[in-house]
Amino acid sequence: MIKPVLLAALLASVSLLATVVQAQETHTVTDRADRQVEIPVSPERIVTNFLPFPSAYYISTGSVDELVGIAEDSRNMAERSVFGRIVPDLLNKATGFAAGNSVNVEEVLKLSPDLFVTYENNPALADIEKIDLPVLVLDVLSRSKGNVLETFEGWMTLLGQVTAQQDRTSEIIAFAHATLDDTRGRVADLTDEEKPGALFFARLEEKSLKVNGAGHFGNFWLTESGAQNLAPADFAPLADIDMEQVYALNPEVIFISNFSATKPEDLYQNRVPGQDWSHVKAVADRRVYKIPEGVFQWYPPSADAPLMLKWMAQKNQPQLFAHYSIEAEIKAYYSRFYGYELSDADVASILDPQF
Repeated sequence: MIKPVLLAALLASVSLLATVVQAQETHTVTDRADRQVEIPVSPERIVTNFLPFPSAYYISTGSVDELVGIAEDSRNMAERSVFGRIVPDLLNKATGFAAGNSVNVEEVLKLSPDLFVTYENNPALADIEKIDLPVLVLDVLSRSKGNVLETFEGWMTLLGQVTAQQDRTSEIIAFAHATLDDTRGRVADLTDEEKPGALFFARLEEKSLKVNGAGHFGNFWLTESGAQNLAPADFAPLADIDMEQVYALNPEVIFISNFSATKPEDLYQNRVPGQDWSHVKAVADRRVYKIPEGVFQWYPPSADAPLMLKWMAQKNQPQLFAHYSIEAEIKAYYSRFYGYELSDADVASILDPQF
């Protein structure tokens, strides 16, 4: 909530901001929360606290010039990954206006934004709207129930309208559709026995084991790429699990998101305190995989979403998807949609993130 004592200080800034916004030509778009929002036809100063947004904006425009403020974790991820090498200017964007889910309205106003972008259920939304700043809301799980490529398509469609880059975003969407159609076609006739049983860990740490059930990203990635999600049907989309349940399910394949520092080697060498992974089939067969990270983490929706499906498919059904090299696919995607020629070392850092 905005404290009453701050209202007077904000009024002058709001008045100035309103004058700037009124001077711009505007149009109305429908955001991903089905809100009608009047925004500038050509936003020039965008602030966002949504972590994957810089990657989505960059693929849809080929620029980050209009982003004047981003979440600190977005900057940190870019700094540690290939994204910071592709777009070094992203590392210089302002970050001090946000901390976690909180947004400091005064600091936002100092950036003179003409558009704010956030995510569904962000508690700071009400405060931002009080200063008459246009706010676009992007969805995470509410519309697609974990279908990452559907969410990705929705973001691209909206950003095409926001940035007048519909031709560019339509091409990106078409590539995503082609990837999904090809993958579905190759796994469509698999029997349950031909699909490895898998668990997708959103968290895998000493005191936190969380897997994805139906309705979350991991379930989409597993089921679309030719695996069975062993998370029981009564599990929540993001569910706690214990080692006894892991032993009972005995997954053939395990995936670990980047939201945990744990790596496959930690399970192979039994280095997670209080847990014994040595008798789990995926560990014994050395089929534990850490999710890649390119312009953003590949587990949630991001600009690299089509590549995640290609990577997952080769891990779950290596014989069915031996017709392409994932390294070549990554290089071609980055060249086509980011205008950046990756080195072999760049690709290796994406597929095996060292953090």
